[in-house]
Amino acid sequence: MAQDIKIAGERTVADWRKLSAALLADMGNTHLWEVAFGYLEERMKTRYLSPIKHIEGNGDNDGEGFAIVAIICSMVEALESFYEGKSYRKATKAAPLDPSAEYYESQPIFVSFLQNREPFRNHFAASGLATEFYKNVRCPILHEAATRCGWKIRIDSKNLIEQQGNDWILNRALFVRAIEEYMKSYKQELFDSPSPNLKNAFIRKFDAICASA
Repeated sequence: MAQDIKIAGERTVADWRKLSAALLADMGNTHLWEVAFGYLEERMKTRYLSPIKHIEGNGDNDGEGFAIVAIICSMVEALESFYEGKSYRKATKAAPLDPSAEYYESQPIFVSFLQNREPFRNHFAASGLATEFYKNVRCPILHEAATRCGWKIRIDSKNLIEQQGNDWILNRALFVRAIEEYMKSYKQELFDSPSPNLKNAFIRKFDAICASA
């Protein structure tokens, strides 16, 4: 493990190791948690949100929504894995998964985020809609640069997702805004939760990122 590898802006593996130890020694320290969440905010900003802003500011509404949605779909899985404190790993007979800290299938993680996290759950409340999004937007856009089964990416619709005839329309600008809103609500929940589970999950996820750096 290289201690000088950057994991959040200029912050390194070594920086996180020191912070992780301090958090575990004083889980109620609000200042330390402000610093810790700053790691996630900086990681998401520099690697995902700032590139999205660049695309939005330099695009001509000529198809760049596919790139934006691909980036957001990557964020969805990453953010839910932080919430649950799990890391992706392909299981083997010799090394089975630890279900408390690892996952192998992306679909349950992705669908859980859309169904359970604000503000997304308000838009994906219809039965099976989150799964349909996973199958017809997330998977084909990441693997085939396409969408399926009447799903379309637009910027001029009124809602994050809406049905128009036989088509489903995803507003990619509102998709970005919803992710930004989620980051704020996640921070508040992380700080306010009376249970240590959410904080432990956050630490576990960043520890795993550092372990594989």
